[in-house]
Amino acid sequence: MEEDNTHQTAMEILQVAHDLFYEKGYEKSTTREISERVGISKAAVYHHFKNKEEILFEICLYAADELIENMRQAIERNVSSSRNIQEQIKDIMYEYARTYMKNKMFNKILLHEIEYLPPEKKRVILDKETLNVHQLRDYLQGLIKERKIKDFDPTVITFSLVSSLHWLYFWFREDEGLSLKEVIDQIANLFLSGLLEYEG
Repeated sequence: MEEDNTHQTAMEILQVAHDLFYEKGYEKSTTREISERVGISKAAVYHHFKNKEEILFEICLYAADELIENMRQAIERNVSSSRNIQEQIKDIMYEYARTYMKNKMFNKILLHEIEYLPPEKKRVILDKETLNVHQLRDYLQGLIKERKIKDFDPTVITFSLVSSLHWLYFWFREDEGLSLKEVIDQIANLFLSGLLEYEG
């Protein structure tokens, strides 16, 4: 029971810090503010995490691992399914986008604040991001070898798809117009079918 409570408190600290870092930025946020929002003492925060940097790293680590695992599961369930290629790619893209948008602080860190991590911890996070991209690249390369999609360079395809999903962070708002699922459908259709109308 005590271990469960300890884990729950640590997760609550990470969630509160995640939201605070997103609102104010890492540098302007303090452990005192984190402790006040959680409703515990500052000393209790340090009982779970050595310092603010470790909190930042753990937030990144959790988000990166979740992205990797959700991508792995999405690819695995689609490879073993009877879905057509278009539906497979839409599902994988949606899973990636859903997880990525849920971890909004991770996006901000990758784009702006990863420099606050020391080199060795920064390398861990970037390596995990690379691993995630490689999962998608390997899946697409397999489709090319099976002649299920056109023979474009798999690296170009992969980073084009990933980049389009990362940019959602800057402009997509769930409560303004299209849902995330509808946006992913349109992005996937754009990649798979292009912009030009069919002739005839």
